Amino acid sequence: MIKICIEGWRKINHSYALVNQRQLIELLKYPIDLKHRDIPYFNKNWNDKQNSNGFSKEENNIIDKIKTPEKDEIFDITYRITFPYNFEKSTSKKLFVYGTAEYQNIDKHFINGNSEKNFSIITPSNWSKEGFVKAGFDSNKVLVVPNGVDCNIFKNIEEDRKNEIKQKLGINSQDFIISSVGAMTDNKGIDYLLAAFALLRKNNNNIKLILKDQSNLYNIKSQKILDKLKNTKYKNLISEDLINNIFFISRNMDLSTLNELYNITDCYVSPYRAEGFNLTPLEAAACGTPIIVTKGGSTDDYFDEKLGLQIESEIIQNGDLTSLKPKIDSLVKCILSVMENPKTYGGLNGSEYIKKNFTWYSAVKKLYNIFTNNNV
Repeated sequence: MIKICIEGWRKINHSYALVNQRQLIELLKYPIDLKHRDIPYFNKNWNDKQNSNGFSKEENNIIDKIKTPEKDEIFDITYRITFPYNFEKSTSKKLFVYGTAEYQNIDKHFINGNSEKNFSIITPSNWSKEGFVKAGFDSNKVLVVPNGVDCNIFKNIEEDRKNEIKQKLGINSQDFIISSVGAMTDNKGIDYLLAAFALLRKNNNNIKLILKDQSNLYNIKSQKILDKLKNTKYKNLISEDLINNIFFISRNMDLSTLNELYNITDCYVSPYRAEGFNLTPLEAAACGTPIIVTKGGSTDDYFDEKLGLQIESEIIQNGDLTSLKPKIDSLVKCILSVMENPKTYGGLNGSEYIKKNFTWYSAVKKLYNIFTNNNV
């Protein structure tokens, strides 16, 4: 039986930790001897109370039961999924390191190097793969394994329940809800979304925006993004009316509540500049919610016209950093298209597409096949 040691984070809601925990749950279904070594969090202030993963008690029990390696225990495979990247040599026969090159650059993102590069990179998108190849890694050693969705969690809910949630939030049935969930860091492009929302709000009194940040991890609240607009040509659009129609959410959510947020959303928007994968639009799409994402980046790997629309963009090269610049007029046009044709995108066709192609089951099946491939 193959022995695998995974070194990473558990318990918290950082994206690497969430990917790690989902992969652990799926890998336990395979005939392997699996151990997990907990690595100190990137931020010493992160903890499982303020930064809870949002998993169910049953799921956390499964993860908790995975044993820690014995001292000097030898494994066939070591798989590191943590940040910064640790490329230090391993005693295992094979070493894999997970990474996401959002800006197609990994400078200063690693703590230990390995000049021989005698290991493989696991990365979730072809956009990210290109970043590792630019850094000098052998293309054949940079392996794309997409992230996935648990469709038992992220799924459509009954209309009555949706209306009940909206009513509690003070949202009318005729309101059109846009939402976005994430760290609110610069790469997420939330300033583009706020500009587009401000333009749309001028002529659409029933449009509202929900921004769910991860300030518990990154200490960046979504309200701060409004300050960026004050120094742009959109500054005159900032008004009391605009602010009163934005729901800012900073509290941590369990996954069932996050699913409800996706479900009351009429259009999920992610106008990102740079992403290694961008999981939240995929989760929203699994609920049948139409999605709008930047064209040309990591989401090209999973986007399908069944799911929604893409924002036109241009590539920006700033030194060694590569990013995208979404076009606000294209973003506005995309949102209007969803508003005018609500039945065209997402829905059952969208959620079925995700179930067929992008579950954690299918993602980890690919990961397991890589682990057991003697040629890797």
